[in-house]
Amino acid sequence: MATSHKLQPILTIVVFTIFVIGANGERCDTSSIQVDTINTGTIVTGGDTIFVVEVKNQCPCAVRNLRLDGRGFATTVDVDPAAFRADDGGVYLVNGGEPIPSMATVSFQYAWDHFFQMTPRSLEVDGPC
Repeated sequence: MATSHKLQPILTIVVFTIFVIGANGERCDTSSIQVDTINTGTIVTGGDTIFVVEVKNQCPCAVRNLRLDGRGFATTVDVDPAAFRADDGGVYLVNGGEPIPSMATVSFQYAWDHFFQMTPRSLEVDGPC
């Protein structure tokens, strides 16, 4: 009986760890990515507004090949393709597919007469975490 009381804290820690990390070790998914669009208030030639998009990796691991769903996206100014570029069918690759460290932010700007809703679609965890 005394042995089971000694094992209970260890068992609790093991179960909690499996719950937090997940059965396959993945702690990151699209819900770990925060996408904010900020209206700068700056108007460019033609009357479009400049928006800044900040994509933050809130996962405790680095992620790569991060893709956003941005159907309908358009811009009247150039967007740095290293930060954000069309991939396929309304899906856009962030940071050229390169790793984004934990808590790091990738930013880019575009101009249009309204903002576009962008949501994380997929990602890969970059190496062991």
